[in-house]
Amino acid sequence: VEESRIYRLGVNADMLEEPSGPEAGADPSDGQQDSECRRNKESILGKEVVLLMQALNTLSTPEEKLAALCKKYADLLEEFRNVQKQVKILQKKQAQIVKEKVQLQSEHSKAILARSKLESLCRELQRHNKTLKEENMQQAREEEERCKEATAHFQFTLNEIQAQLEQHDVHNAKLHQENIELGEKLKKLIEQYALREEVKVFSVFRHLVISKNFVPLLTNFIVTRQF
Repeated sequence: VEESRIYRLGVNADMLEEPSGPEAGADPSDGQQDSECRRNKESILGKEVVLLMQALNTLSTPEEKLAALCKKYADLLEEFRNVQKQVKILQKKQAQIVKEKVQLQSEHSKAILARSKLESLCRELQRHNKTLKEENMQQAREEEERCKEATAHFQFTLNEIQAQLEQHDVHNAKLHQENIELGEKLKKLIEQYALREEVKVFSVFRHLVISKNFVPLLTNFIVTRQF
């Protein structure tokens, strides 16, 4: 059983003993072949086996070497079981990662589709906003033109009213001046009329005085006024 375990490790029973040097009188070509064989074995077994062989060569008896190999085999078996457990754990993680990857790819596809729809809606909204902006600008220009026309018409009407007011002011000033002149003329006429009346009364009075009939007439006038 122990020998079968040794062969499972890929180690030949001949490797347990340290190779001895060439015997006296042996052919030198045999030593070269042995060295080449050792190099081939080292390249095949690898560094781990070489290190194991070096460790075994430090032991003195085959029993110690066999015990060391059994211990190494038990360690390797335990390590192999641990590796299998880790492999199962990693396989589960890999399956979970693959599942998450598929889910993420699905979500990514949905996100791309949603982004495409949003971009299409944004382009449509931009076109709609551009159309509204152009319509608003056109309405603003038309409203500005109407405001300019209304302002011009109002200014024209205001200028006409201002001109008419100025004409009325001139006419009123002229009428006022004419009224003043007429008032002065009327005043002069009244003064002239009063002066003529005074002259006329004075003439009558003088005539009466001259004719000596003034006293009886004056007495008669006073008596008449009393009654």
